[in-house]
Amino acid sequence: METRHEPAVNTQSFGKKVHPAVIAVWAAFIAIAQMLPVIPVFGTGATFGLSDSVVVLSGILFGPWAGALASAIGGFLGQIIAPHGAVFGVVTFICPALAAMVAGLLMKKKWPHVIGIFAILGLAWFAFPLGRTAWFQPVVNYTPSILLAYPAATWGVNLIRSQDFKKMFVGITLLCTIGGCASLAIGNTMALPMFALPRELWLAVLPISVPQRILFAILAAVIGVPLLIGLPKIGVTVGTKLLDDNN
Repeated sequence: METRHEPAVNTQSFGKKVHPAVIAVWAAFIAIAQMLPVIPVFGTGATFGLSDSVVVLSGILFGPWAGALASAIGGFLGQIIAPHGAVFGVVTFICPALAAMVAGLLMKKKWPHVIGIFAILGLAWFAFPLGRTAWFQPVVNYTPSILLAYPAATWGVNLIRSQDFKKMFVGITLLCTIGGCASLAIGNTMALPMFALPRELWLAVLPISVPQRILFAILAAVIGVPLLIGLPKIGVTVGTKLLDDNN
């Protein structure tokens, strides 16, 4: 009688690649989080949701590509079930996808890519006549992220790697702030042709845009630190260990 040998299951594979089930669960979490409005978006009638803190964590947990995929799927589903947060309609999911990608690129220490993304978004802003009249918006909102990209990709990632709760909190906050500002940057650029918001409104929201993203980043750290510590204990490898394995 012939004996069949079943292929052995590589239990380490979950530590080297993000399992599709993990992406699906995280995307569902993002979609649910989008149902919880947090802050109104001035001039649009929409609101920021809790998901604005969650989406950027995708890049820190799973890396730039798997993280962007999870945030794109979750953001797309969330804008369907919670249209009050769909500021840009059907393409709103682009913002969370970019936020996760930027945070993931920083986790992989690819800070020049992050600077390049902000530079492209800055050029796109000035391509619009209204953008040129509100020239201060990218100068104030993008410059801090460009300056902090290298420290975040080196010092910030080392803080996350430390496994010390307080240091990880600071590191996640730093990376999530930059990821959130990337989402802000592409969202603002899309708002130029869609809403034609006047220069005065851009000036009015200027002092609160980056602080708002810092608040979202702090909330992301509150959620992210326990996940980075706890998920590996149940066999789900995330964060720097996942990216180290992939490298």
